[in-house]
Amino acid sequence: MTLPLPNLDDHTYAELVEEARSLISNVYPEWTNHNPTDTGIILMELLAWLTEMKLYQINRVPDQNIVSFLKLLNGPEWSFQGNSPETDQQTKALNATIRKTLVDLHERYRAVTCEDFEYLTTHQWPQTAAAKDLGNQGKVKRSHCIARRNLTFADPKARQQPAPGHVSLIVVPDSNSPTPKPTKALCQNLWTFLDERRLLTTRHHVVEPQYVPVKITAELFIVEDALPDKICKQAMQDICQLFHPLTGGTDSQGWPFGRDIYASEVYQLLENVVGVDYVEAVKLHTQETWRLNRARSDTLMSITLYPDELVTVEVNKKSFEIKTAG
Repeated sequence: MTLPLPNLDDHTYAELVEEARSLISNVYPEWTNHNPTDTGIILMELLAWLTEMKLYQINRVPDQNIVSFLKLLNGPEWSFQGNSPETDQQTKALNATIRKTLVDLHERYRAVTCEDFEYLTTHQWPQTAAAKDLGNQGKVKRSHCIARRNLTFADPKARQQPAPGHVSLIVVPDSNSPTPKPTKALCQNLWTFLDERRLLTTRHHVVEPQYVPVKITAELFIVEDALPDKICKQAMQDICQLFHPLTGGTDSQGWPFGRDIYASEVYQLLENVVGVDYVEAVKLHTQETWRLNRARSDTLMSITLYPDELVTVEVNKKSFEIKTAG
């Protein structure tokens, strides 16, 4: 919301003339001819007209003052072309500069919240010279910021311990790899880029995502006229697509960081494959058994992921046992 400009003086020409005429009897009683033809009245109206023009100028901000304000906002090296905006072309250039300055003021620069770190990484970092020098290795597809965490530790448990004053930014580069990871050069240059924008009390880290390998198996009961190889291929594609770090998830923006993997979602995904009648015995396998969440009936429900983790799935033709529904 813009601040309203104050009206320093709202007297009009008619009000100034009337106020001056009312003072004549007190200041100069001998003056009795108050008609417009009187020389004194003519002079008084002329002064009122000049005063009204002056009041109009007082309520306006001169262009030269605007140039001074723009220099304060854009830095001492900024200068207006032509020095003084007197011509119509220079006035248009000044208006364009004002619009650009206002847009720049609304653009994020300081990294305060996690949302700020993510926004600067995905929107402003690609425009920097450092990102362009890195070429394809400098392209960031996703970023995820976690506050009060130092994710530079090798021990998974140490990474999950609270770290006041620390902020960790997880970067996923634009890559065809099933497990995209940033290069050391990208992490270092991005750290330097954010170092100029962070708060003085914040210690930030730029790290790669952690991938949890998960193997999925299931029994697929297909209709009689379905082609097993085609169904098996489609099932593998759908599973890899769902858990893909860049294009997976329900919104096709990548599997969410730290989102658990549920067996019920795999059931639903496989049952939607054309030619599949129903699905049984969906199993999720991982080497870290503490991640497995089971119901009271010992049925596997999900696999736990930490907030800085994504998933990489292992599926092949042997992952699915094809049976004909009878």
